[in-house]
Amino acid sequence: GETEEEILRVDVLENQIMDFRMSLVMVCYNPDFEKLKPAYLEQLPGKLRELSRFLGSRPWFAGEKLTFVDFVAYDVLDQHRMFVPECPELRGNLGRFLQRF
Repeated sequence: GETEEEILRVDVLENQIMDFRMSLVMVCYNPDFEKLKPAYLEQLPGKLRELSRFLGSRPWFAGEKLTFVDFVAYDVLDQHRMFVPECPELRGNLGRFLQRF
């Protein structure tokens, strides 16, 4: 980010998206995957709605310009799109974000 606000947005999202990635990893690589999956899917829409609100109407998470955090966000959102293809929260502004890549 170039402005103070963009720098803050990048810092916040970097940490949030890495936590989001780790939560998926902890489920997918767990021997009890089938037992853990329903609880993960239950909380997933709320997490995606938070990311959607954070993105808002911006083209990229920091603002008007692409930053490294957009690449990390794309990767994690794309993994979730493969994990739950029918997820309605991955449409709308998050879906448009994914399409821009």
